[in-house]
Amino acid sequence: MTNPARGEVTLKLGEASYVLRPTFGAICEIEDAIGASLFDIGRKLERAEIPARDLLKFAQACLTHSGHKVEEAALGAAIMAQGAFEVIGPLIRFCQAYAFGGTKKKAEAAPGRSETAKTTSAPT
Repeated sequence: MTNPARGEVTLKLGEASYVLRPTFGAICEIEDAIGASLFDIGRKLERAEIPARDLLKFAQACLTHSGHKVEEAALGAAIMAQGAFEVIGPLIRFCQAYAFGGTKKKAEAAPGRSETAKTTSAPT
């Protein structure tokens, strides 16, 4: 069962569902494997501009660090069968969980979007 308050997301591949848990180890492995920060990777995901190899590396690291064992070849075949867009959505939510924490925190808390910044008026 997915626990959104902990930032967990569900990745469905065919008939199987996997709970992905953002961990520091997973984040570091993803960044090392792809050679970019998770924020940059997240932006590529949102624009659907992530290369297939990087998508595979990202999903593999998420699965491994969440306690799931899926061979790389089987994962690649599952992504092809499922379609990349069906995999990208949960991985975007994984990035968001890393950036903002669980679902109890809102994206409005992003830098430059604080309540103070929204309500502060210019000096008269």
